[in-house]
Amino acid sequence: MGIFDKVQSTAKNLGRSAATTAGKVGSNATVATQEQAELISLKSQINVIDQELNAAYVQIGRKYLDYVIETNEMPGVDISDILKMIDPKLTKKQELEKQIIELEKQIKQKDIVREKALAEQDYLKEKGKLDKALGMDLLTQEEYDEKLKKAYKKVENFEAIRKVQQQAELGLITNEEKAEKLKALTE
Repeated sequence: MGIFDKVQSTAKNLGRSAATTAGKVGSNATVATQEQAELISLKSQINVIDQELNAAYVQIGRKYLDYVIETNEMPGVDISDILKMIDPKLTKKQELEKQIIELEKQIKQKDIVREKALAEQDYLKEKGKLDKALGMDLLTQEEYDEKLKKAYKKVENFEAIRKVQQQAELGLITNEEKAEKLKALTE
């Protein structure tokens, strides 16, 4: 009965873990969607400001051209009224661009946290399988410890693995180098 109890206990723990994970994934998806909506809103506001600025630039060009045609001279034209209108828009645009950068940083950090949580979840799933196999005497304690250690390396070296993947995405290392480095980090 001892082995059956261990298996049943492990199965219950895995079931609870899966339910908790599903709830977290749903809430994480909602937060990510809200962040993306906020990012789109900020970019849309910048787009509107850009259109208004372009209209002001056209007005400046027209005033200058009208003046040149009337006077046959190329001196300065008074555009202070347009500049007064442009200044707050440029300031607002700079503020929005700073907000976008900050929001993108936050989103990236949250993505990293989510990815790390997924790596830890994968480890826990693997541990559950190994616990079950050990409980059923399908693995020796040595095999169990070895496989568990290997599974934990993915969590332990999460940052380094992520860095290697980014290096490959940027073309800083070849796919062979990437595979070699990942193998060293996970085995």
